[in-house]
Amino acid sequence: MFLTRNKLKRMTFLNPETNSAHIRHGVKTGLAAMLAYALANLLTLNYGYWAALSAVIVMQVNVADSIRMCWYRFSGTAVGAVIGIVSILAFPETPAMTMAALFCSVAFCAYMTRFNIRYRMAAITVTIVVLASIGQPDRVLFGLLRVLEIGVGVISAFLVSILLWPMRAGTALKQRLENHFKTGAILYHDLLEAFLSLQKGVPDDLLESFNASIASDKELFRKVRSHEQLLYHEDMTLLSRKMQTLEKCSEHLRSMLHTLNNVEGKGYEILMEQELKTLAAVTMEAMQAVGQGECPDAVQLKIALEQTENVLKKLRKEGVTQRFYLQKLIQFFAFYHGIHSMAHEMLFYAHACKNRHAVTH
Repeated sequence: MFLTRNKLKRMTFLNPETNSAHIRHGVKTGLAAMLAYALANLLTLNYGYWAALSAVIVMQVNVADSIRMCWYRFSGTAVGAVIGIVSILAFPETPAMTMAALFCSVAFCAYMTRFNIRYRMAAITVTIVVLASIGQPDRVLFGLLRVLEIGVGVISAFLVSILLWPMRAGTALKQRLENHFKTGAILYHDLLEAFLSLQKGVPDDLLESFNASIASDKELFRKVRSHEQLLYHEDMTLLSRKMQTLEKCSEHLRSMLHTLNNVEGKGYEILMEQELKTLAAVTMEAMQAVGQGECPDAVQLKIALEQTENVLKKLRKEGVTQRFYLQKLIQFFAFYHGIHSMAHEMLFYAHACKNRHAVTH
């Protein structure tokens, strides 16, 4: 019996914040350290612990972070090796000159972190190359071998990260986004109910946790785009659209919250209550659909938008809005703009989702 896509996704996804995920991370880190040390011994490198140490440093919970750390350590090590070798060749091996070489090379790397963070790792490598090679018959070769040990550790961690229980940041991001669309729909419902209940105020921090989570999603999205898509096929176009849609919905929710809580005076019953409820219901259904990993119904969204706009035009033509005093009139149209914009964002996403599915299938 075949599994549906949603069931399969729930089975393959493992929340990186869970105890199980960290148990796997611990096992993988231990194996990466063992592999690095074994390879160093196989290559007859004298200081295999540098390889094991490097593997431990770069191993991260998800693949994107592991790739980022591997590249950071490998590139920083390569730059530091070059600077260290230049220092060895430029300064004689005397106590005073060694101190001068260490000062100049490390200071240079520390300054260069202003332009690229990899120079922080370069400073560590420089220190290893300059100081650990003192007294060795061939200091340059000694430094290069230590760099090779670090490279073995980086490669070991990289292989373990992508081959054994790979925890992809892209998978975690999609799950987080879907959960946040569901949460956004609930928050949207709460704001609408408060607005229709004579514009009752809501807690100012209602969206605080939701907005903080979206900020984390943006950082995770950058990791996927910068690192993971180098190894895995990912529909970045649709994922980017989903991220943008959630961000814009969050902005509209913030605007609606601000509008609701920053107008004083007696509330009014809204004549368009039923139309607004219908438009909001269709919008929330669309958000719930995204939360289920599905494409929203663009037709329903378009119909609900047109009906709401037509009713508003009719009421304005009849002069009904004149019963509001200025502050309440501004509040109504500001809140209506938020409702209208939320529906439009979901409509844009529905079209994008449908088009991407048509292309990929």
